[in-house]
Amino acid sequence: MRTRNLLVSMILASSLALGACSGEDYGKTVEQGRAVAFGGGKVTFVKDVNVNPKKGPSYENSIRTFSLPKDPKEIGPEPKVGCLIDFNVDKKQVQIYKDNELKTVAIETVNVQTNIESHNAAVKGKTFPMVNKDKNEVTIYGKKTLLTFKVPSSLPVEDAFWTMGDNVRVFSTKEGEARRFMNISKTNIFKK
Repeated sequence: MRTRNLLVSMILASSLALGACSGEDYGKTVEQGRAVAFGGGKVTFVKDVNVNPKKGPSYENSIRTFSLPKDPKEIGPEPKVGCLIDFNVDKKQVQIYKDNELKTVAIETVNVQTNIESHNAAVKGKTFPMVNKDKNEVTIYGKKTLLTFKVPSSLPVEDAFWTMGDNVRVFSTKEGEARRFMNISKTNIFKK
C-alpha cells in the first residue's frame, strides 16, 4: 500500500511539473521560419507554415519581426542569416527573400547530386554557398542535395545573398515581442 501511495504521489508530481512547463511560461504563440535578419535586439524570419515536420518546411510570404527577450537566458545562439529560403530541384526554382518579401525564381541548373550525406567528401568540411563570380554560378547544399545553378541576371552573385539562414523559433504572448527565442538549427533539444 505504501508503494502504491508513493507511486501515485510521483505521478501527480510529474503531472504538475509537466503542467508548469506546458509553454505558458514561454508564450501562447509559437512561430518559426528561416532567419533573414538579426541584430539591434530584433530577429526577422520568413515564416514556415508547415506544422508537420515529416513533410519538411513550407514557407509563405509572411515576414515576421520580433523584438528579442530582455532576459539573455531566453535567447539562444545567434542565427546565421541569408536570403536563400528554400529550393526545389524538380521544379528548378529557388525561394528568396528580396525587397522584404518571399519570391520564387526559376533557375538554370548546372549540376545536381542527390542523397549526399554530410560526411560525403563532396561536402564535408566545406562552407556553402560557394559562389563563382566568373561563371555566374552558385553551389548550395541542403536536404542531402548538392546543387549548382546559374544566378539569374536580376540577382546578386554574393555569398551573403545566397546563404541559407538558420531555422529559428519564437514563443510570444504579445504581437512582435518574443518571450523566448531559439535557434533550432543550432540547438539540440534532445541533448541531456
